[in-house]
Amino acid sequence: MSRSSGKVRPIKQIFSLLLTLMLAVAAGFALYVGLTRSPLFAGISILFYRGLLLCALSATLVMAAMALRRRRFDVATIIAAGSLSLSFNICFLIVLPVTLDRSISVFMLAQIEQHQDEALDSRRITDIFVRKYVGDMRQMDRRIAEQTASGNIAVVDGNIRVTEQGHRFLALSRTLARLFGTDPRFVGLPSVPPANTSAPSH
Repeated sequence: MSRSSGKVRPIKQIFSLLLTLMLAVAAGFALYVGLTRSPLFAGISILFYRGLLLCALSATLVMAAMALRRRRFDVATIIAAGSLSLSFNICFLIVLPVTLDRSISVFMLAQIEQHQDEALDSRRITDIFVRKYVGDMRQMDRRIAEQTASGNIAVVDGNIRVTEQGHRFLALSRTLARLFGTDPRFVGLPSVPPANTSAPSH
């Protein structure tokens, strides 16, 4: 009897811990969404940077709320809950809001939807992209402002130049491009020719 009760207790503790962590992640996400809709850090124009601050604040609030109930939660559980909350919110931020904010593919889909009744081909979509995305929406100016704020570029004698930090970022980007097989042209590497799959001639 004592052996079976001893086995049940750890299982209950595991489920209790998992439930606690899941609720912490859910609460942290709700806080993050709520804070996103608030004017907090509204002065930060770069969505990603503001999002990181809000993710960190949400995780801190979750940990603070749990810390107020010290008798129920130990330090390890509080740290684990905060870490999971922060990780989940950052993953969500990068996968959805940042992607929607910067994705050319999403912009293209929206434009195809808006011009559904027109004759569209690749050339027409390219014209729309240049006129609206580059021209009307001034996305190059936006990128220049963001990279200047990030410290990757600077204006020297009226000319835009890559800073030392920018060179380090590009070096890291090229390493990651090679490692994960992303399009090398985005980081200034030569394109990789397609593999020759034809059978050798005899």
